[in-house]
Amino acid sequence: MESMQICFTAIAPLFVYLAAGYLARCIGQIRDQDVLRYNKIVFNFFLTVNQFKSIYFSDLSSAIRPKLILFAAGGVTLACLAGLALANRVIPERDRRGVLTQAVFRSNFVLVGLYIAGNLVPYEDAASVAVVSAVIIPLYNILAVIVLCMYGGEKVPARQVALKIVKNPLMIATALGLLWLGFLPPLPAFMETAVTQMGAVATPMMLFLLGSFFHFDSLARYKRPVILGAFLRLVGVPAVFLPIAYWMGFRGIEFAALLGLFASSSSVSSFTLVQQIGGDAELAGDLIVVTNVLSAFTLFGWSLLFKVLGAF
Repeated sequence: MESMQICFTAIAPLFVYLAAGYLARCIGQIRDQDVLRYNKIVFNFFLTVNQFKSIYFSDLSSAIRPKLILFAAGGVTLACLAGLALANRVIPERDRRGVLTQAVFRSNFVLVGLYIAGNLVPYEDAASVAVVSAVIIPLYNILAVIVLCMYGGEKVPARQVALKIVKNPLMIATALGLLWLGFLPPLPAFMETAVTQMGAVATPMMLFLLGSFFHFDSLARYKRPVILGAFLRLVGVPAVFLPIAYWMGFRGIEFAALLGLFASSSSVSSFTLVQQIGGDAELAGDLIVVTNVLSAFTLFGWSLLFKVLGAF
């Protein structure tokens, strides 16, 4: 019962944020076109500040954990290859194969990873989670561009891909956090307070906006690829990589980070990338909606299982 309460307390707010956003849309307080505009603001400012905060308020000597970083990057790459192989076998439409593959390997780790880790293991420094995200962000972008270009998207030059990664606000925030932590004097007290408070806005606001974008007719439009993608993202991928991580001895904040990486929903930013490069954008949006709704329940199940096993 204690494990259940801890996991429920950590995961339940995610569902509340989603439900609040959905309610706001139902009563006419926010429209779909508003969501796209606000989402960009939250990503470029609040989520970026949250990434900076996670690095700045950390002990760098304990934040860089090579074993954790290698396992995370290797797992994402293997999930991409497996998703691509399966999509080739079961999805006849070319413009849907890359979209499904991206949904399988690209999770909402940047959005909910720090949040989940901090709630499940509040007494440990979560800086290692932020460092992992600094590695995973460019890996997500590189793999997604390659996969989408393979199946009907525009061919994007390698230079443009590299520039896009370098200019990513989360990458810039990570670099600034490391710079300040290692070489620059501490921020004034009022700036530290502002950074802390702005960072705290990121996850609730982005999930609120995602909830306000929900349309529950998704399963009817793309029933087969949506069900397959949701199952692989929320059940298949964590069922493979989380037991391996547990067997390899990852515990505490490290395991909580991997839980957020492998068991969270499909990335919100994947929809934008499909629009930019090519592919079935409607399917990409439906996969985001469905996996985010269901992840509130599956994340609770996975966290409860490994909490009972003593992973954190």
